[in-house]
Amino acid sequence: MPATGSLDKANARTLTAMATKQQDLVNSLLPDDSWSDMLLKRPAGLGSIEHVIRITLAATVAWVIATHLSQSTLGIFAPITALMVVQTSPWSALGVSLQRILGTSIGVFLASIYINAAGLYWWTFLIGVLVSLLIARLLPFSIGGQLQIPIAVVFVLALGPGSIEQDLWRVLDVFLGGAIALLAVVLWPNRPPVAKLQSALAAYRDAQLELLRAMKTEIATTDLITGEHHDFLAQARQLRERADESRAALIDVAEATHLNLRGRHARVQLPEFAVSVQRLSNIALQIRGVAGLANALYDRNLHPALDEETFGSFLDQLANSLESAAGTGDIVLTGVVGRLPDQAFADSLRAAATGAAESHGGAGSVLESVSLIGRLDFTRQQIQGYAQGTPVDLGNT
Repeated sequence: MPATGSLDKANARTLTAMATKQQDLVNSLLPDDSWSDMLLKRPAGLGSIEHVIRITLAATVAWVIATHLSQSTLGIFAPITALMVVQTSPWSALGVSLQRILGTSIGVFLASIYINAAGLYWWTFLIGVLVSLLIARLLPFSIGGQLQIPIAVVFVLALGPGSIEQDLWRVLDVFLGGAIALLAVVLWPNRPPVAKLQSALAAYRDAQLELLRAMKTEIATTDLITGEHHDFLAQARQLRERADESRAALIDVAEATHLNLRGRHARVQLPEFAVSVQRLSNIALQIRGVAGLANALYDRNLHPALDEETFGSFLDQLANSLESAAGTGDIVLTGVVGRLPDQAFADSLRAAATGAAESHGGAGSVLESVSLIGRLDFTRQQIQGYAQGTPVDLGNT
């Protein structure tokens, strides 16, 4: 009999391996925090009224300061930069600011030297825009960041030649507007959109529950002819869209917690949210597989070994298990909620597979029904793993 110390060490290694695996899973779902990723950030939409007010105040302050300090003939680069840079989170604002400030500064500086040396004609305008676009495409920025160079060049060319001092002030105005915009976002940040993420997770879970119930209803009431498909296949395909929405909402929350004094609580919750997204995705993958097999096996004068009534009862049990694991309503449960009492369900699935094989002369003659039962059992295991908060590795099933 193994010594108690050996068992404790084995359990500790198992727990460490599981924790490492879960952390790897979380890291794979959350966005990269690197500088290279930051330089690929794209400007977001205007969003809430609060965000519109934030942008308005930042642009106005930038204009007021620029008109008092700047020696440029028109202090427009500061408020324009502020308009472009203010984002919904400090992290995205920093990324857009760097792109805007670097791109605009390069464009303004080079265009100022160029126009003072070559003058403003249609062909110098053409060459200036062409060269600025060729330079922009080489920068590791998002398309919005790359376009800052040609946009700045067009502004400078449109304003015409000026003194070197004025050209330098144009560049300084860009830095001024970017700094004011960053300050506005850092001092008055949005709260991370946790409610939006919860809503996306709830919609994802509810779509899976609706699909399970739709399968039971259609198979019990629908007659199809060869070549027709069940309506629930369309619902199964829509699960992919729900998955994308959940992942996008998770990334929005993660980015909104960086450098955000109002995002510390959400930052702590991120691992649980990430695990929930992955768990629901794993369950959805299995449910989509169940839907595909059920579509092929029922309602075309076929006589599957797994009869419709038994299959419907299994779908009910899956739906009940999913509700127990992930909750109901607007809030999706995260974290460990305990082991689901589903041993009887597991036993009934195995009994159904054994009974189908024995009554039809072996598994080969009922392969489709046995495959469907196996997929149901995989789904059960994924739901149980969600409830326990531990990884369930079923390979590529």
